[in-house]
Amino acid sequence: MFAVFSITGFSQCIEITTDPSQDIFCPGDELTLTATPGYDSYTWYYNFQNSTEDGNFYETGDNSITLNAAEWAVSYWYVTVEDAACTDPSPTVVWDSWIFAPIAIAHDFPTAFCPGDSSLIENAFNGPENFQWFMDFAPIPEANESSYWVTEPGYYTLQASYPQCPDYWLNSGLGPEFSLYSPQVPEISIEVIDGISQLFTEGISDIQWYFGDEPIEDATETVLIPEEDGIYSVTGIDNNGCEVESDPYDFTSLGTGDVDAQEIAMIYPNPARDQVSIHLKDNSIKAVRIYDTAGKLIFTPVLNASEELVRFNIDQLSPGSYLIRITTQSDENASSHILVTE
Repeated sequence: MFAVFSITGFSQCIEITTDPSQDIFCPGDELTLTATPGYDSYTWYYNFQNSTEDGNFYETGDNSITLNAAEWAVSYWYVTVEDAACTDPSPTVVWDSWIFAPIAIAHDFPTAFCPGDSSLIENAFNGPENFQWFMDFAPIPEANESSYWVTEPGYYTLQASYPQCPDYWLNSGLGPEFSLYSPQVPEISIEVIDGISQLFTEGISDIQWYFGDEPIEDATETVLIPEEDGIYSVTGIDNNGCEVESDPYDFTSLGTGDVDAQEIAMIYPNPARDQVSIHLKDNSIKAVRIYDTAGKLIFTPVLNASEELVRFNIDQLSPGSYLIRITTQSDENASSHILVTE
């Protein structure tokens, strides 16, 4: 808002002067109207047309009043005095003010985006020159341009000021609230069909399977027949349009090609409930992995190097049948089934 004062006419006995004499006033600025001195009492009026008739009474008092630019729109002011020698009202002084265009935020829809993505918000109307963006009502450091790239969920608002009144900040009011889509992480399952292990995934499109960190050529369907043991994963686009990646899946062919662990080691007790011991006869243990019946790695006990005898807790495992796969220091693999009881 700013205001312009002008005097619309002259009178011989009483006139109004303004202080300051500038033309443009910002909200919060004050301007004093002063009438010709020398009279006992002054009555001030305002009108919404350029007329000194049927005005609205403001106050009776001194020969000056002070008005705030934020409190008055377009209005005309004049003054009268009770004096037989001066019966005509003063000329009108117009208080011409208007409100700056409101601050609003333009943004894309929907107001949710994928992790790692961003969304542009910007000032919707031309005119403001100074800007400050806020997230959750706290100023964002160095976010002082007319636009801002949102990368975090939160409630966003904007304050801006016009060059005519740089210290008068307008607020966008209710702003957009942005959220992040929860990634719909694809799961990998396994089935053995006609003696062939197959990996499955679902709920995603644009599928790409990986072995380790390398994409598998032409592996773009929901089903993959793994050609070797190792770490598999899959990427794709979920229902929200976000790029997602599965957790690594450690595939083993359930002991195919392994020696029977009973030939090189003692595994006891079996069935077990809380703890399992493995004792190698003529070698030392390099690693132990425990898989479920679908071939998914679910537990890797932490071992000391080159141990012939290891013990580890299994109380975190649900009751059922599991495959224990042992790798020796000479890289020989052995496997055996174990039953975990309640």
